[in-house]
Amino acid sequence: MSFISLSFFVLLIISFALYFLIPKRFRWMVLLVSSLAFYVCAGKLKILFAFVGVIAAYLASGRISSIYSDDSLDKQAQKKKAKPYLVAGVIILVLLLLFFKVAQRTFSSLYMVLLGKTITISMLVPLGISYYTFSLIGYMADVYWRKTSHEKNILHLLLYAIYFPQIVEGPIPRHKALMPKLLEGHDFDYNRVTFGLQRVLWGLFKKMVIADRAALMTAEVFGNHLAYSGIFYLLAVLASAIQLYADFSGCMDIALGVSEMFGIELTENFKRPFYSTSAAEFWRRWHITLGAWFKDYVYMPLVISPWLLKISKKFRDKWGIRAGKNVMTVIPLFIVWILTGLWHGTGLGYIIWGLYWGLIIILSTVLEPELKKLNGILHINAESSGWKRFQRIRTFLIFSGGRLLTAPGSLRVSGAMVKSFFRDFNPWIFASKEIYNAGLSAQNMWCLIIALLVMAFVSYRQECGVKIRERVASYPIALRWIIYFALIYAIIIFGIYGPGYSSSAFVYSQY
Repeated sequence: MSFISLSFFVLLIISFALYFLIPKRFRWMVLLVSSLAFYVCAGKLKILFAFVGVIAAYLASGRISSIYSDDSLDKQAQKKKAKPYLVAGVIILVLLLLFFKVAQRTFSSLYMVLLGKTITISMLVPLGISYYTFSLIGYMADVYWRKTSHEKNILHLLLYAIYFPQIVEGPIPRHKALMPKLLEGHDFDYNRVTFGLQRVLWGLFKKMVIADRAALMTAEVFGNHLAYSGIFYLLAVLASAIQLYADFSGCMDIALGVSEMFGIELTENFKRPFYSTSAAEFWRRWHITLGAWFKDYVYMPLVISPWLLKISKKFRDKWGIRAGKNVMTVIPLFIVWILTGLWHGTGLGYIIWGLYWGLIIILSTVLEPELKKLNGILHINAESSGWKRFQRIRTFLIFSGGRLLTAPGSLRVSGAMVKSFFRDFNPWIFASKEIYNAGLSAQNMWCLIIALLVMAFVSYRQECGVKIRERVASYPIALRWIIYFALIYAIIIFGIYGPGYSSSAFVYSQY
């Protein structure tokens, strides 16, 4: 059941109606049943392993809470006694995550017969396993750190883990922030529902008109790479970057819009990342909750860890204060980006992708004083609009370079493409119209360009501080409905679907 399937909207309508018809104290149950229905539609066997993760987190956090209520121990003794339960819960969840990621990649073609039915690995891989695993690990860590309380009702914890708007691609929630909203039971609010629907429509536009259209080129060129060369590869990589952004941010718009209709505000996961002037800023704007999760649960614990403090002191004593500070930055960032690469995929390409981003961010952080001096030597005004435009283009190209490492499917193909960039210069493909044979016809190409201009305009206005939905809501009713119908018309007429077309899954759902 995809966010862009008819069955999802049927589920949404039924859930929405029931949610506001029954008493407030029972409304969380509607969300739970809807989430279970959404999950089961992905595969009946998948829910079993989600239950295992929730049960492990529930038992571990319950034991931690029980130890913390023992007044015969001081706080330090309580933490020491509770730590093995946190570690055990984390190990169970991480092992499940690693097993399914490795199995899906290595044994995807294997199958077994169970009770007369053929079972494959893909039928067992839990929906959104990366997202609910991180959510539950964060929940257990917060209980251990006394930042949130143990959830005594296991059904509440199950709802927190598999809440259907966010289970596919996030955002990754925090228990203390989300759980009260899920249990509260909200009143119907016309403006909130309208804003939510607006955001859903905008997400569908980005996914179906832009992302799935750009995917036609990337699938054709990457899937038949021997038939293309030079500029074809460059355009496919740029299209892949646009595809991923429109796909992922479109999914987030749908998820947050759907949740907003119920009165439940999810954490923003995007903040116009292509306006970033550096790699570090890009990751503060792209998949915000993933970056925040790694910062709170990996980076900061590493920074204050005794072993790293000892290493830092040795470097500081031998090579100076700056060297000691750099150790406190480099080692945690290196570990975070290795883990980020592994989170996205288990192949060597994803590890190199993590190192690629990690190296760029580490060098820009460590060499920041030298870079500022270089700007002064070259008389570069770092605050000028021209320099900031250059930085944004540079960041987009860095992001596209990262896509080159993973999108083609293998490092061998990626390497061949890089060679072809420089060896096969073929700009005549524009004049000869060969470009229209690479998955996109002339009509589809121009449709994509126009849709991109619309998305770019909206993003620019938002970056300037304009609240688009509030602005549209302030327009006269006739103009409002012209905009709504234009968006609906664009999705229906220009969306990529139809006979023989299988709508592509959201890219980040595979992570």
